[in-house]
Amino acid sequence: MLKDVEKALKKDGKRIKKKLKKEMATRCIHRHTKQTHPNCFRRGLLKKLRWYDEQKLTIAFLDIETTGLKANIGFMLSWSLKYRGGPLKSAVVTRKEIFDGKYDKRITKELMDELRNVDIVATYYGTGFDIKYLRSRTLYWGFLFPAYGSVYHFDVYYRVRSLLKLHRNSLDAATRFLGIEGKTPIDISVWNAAQYGKPMALKKVLEHNDADVIILEKLFDKLEDYSKWTRKSL
Repeated sequence: MLKDVEKALKKDGKRIKKKLKKEMATRCIHRHTKQTHPNCFRRGLLKKLRWYDEQKLTIAFLDIETTGLKANIGFMLSWSLKYRGGPLKSAVVTRKEIFDGKYDKRITKELMDELRNVDIVATYYGTGFDIKYLRSRTLYWGFLFPAYGSVYHFDVYYRVRSLLKLHRNSLDAATRFLGIEGKTPIDISVWNAAQYGKPMALKKVLEHNDADVIILEKLFDKLEDYSKWTRKSL
């Protein structure tokens, strides 16, 4: 009898917890809960789930650092991938890899493996640089880049350009204007040292890389409600 009661209580506890979690997840158009904006809920002013939230797709923010702007005369120094509301993954080349002629082979493979866990990749001007560069290096090393339609791509740069009126549409200008701190300046001498595998320079490049995806996530959060994020393939 006691076991049956405990089982029933446990079942009810799970049901109540699930219900509360669902209620807390529901937001009004001002992104508040029923407890903080009850009038919105009475008037039916509820926030609709976006297609990617509805499908529970995983979003990750990507940025790469390279030795140059062209993938056939340069290579990746590092990459950073920040899962939305989750962990940050990253990788950087080593001095030995550079001088052994392996360059970014290992970190390219590691990034391709990591992208298997991602449904939507968000970048800042990745359409014109990061994605093309990454695809080029991946194909060069003989690895498989995500096939067309298998991963979606959000380019926050174009949202900044269409939604805001700034003197420049750079990530630095947009985040500074919106009060998002964290953009790290990096001296040209650091880039020069990094391409020759200097450990301290590579460390600074990676830190700079990590900071960019962290602030990119915050920028996306700021602009998310003011734009239509369409299904565009990586």
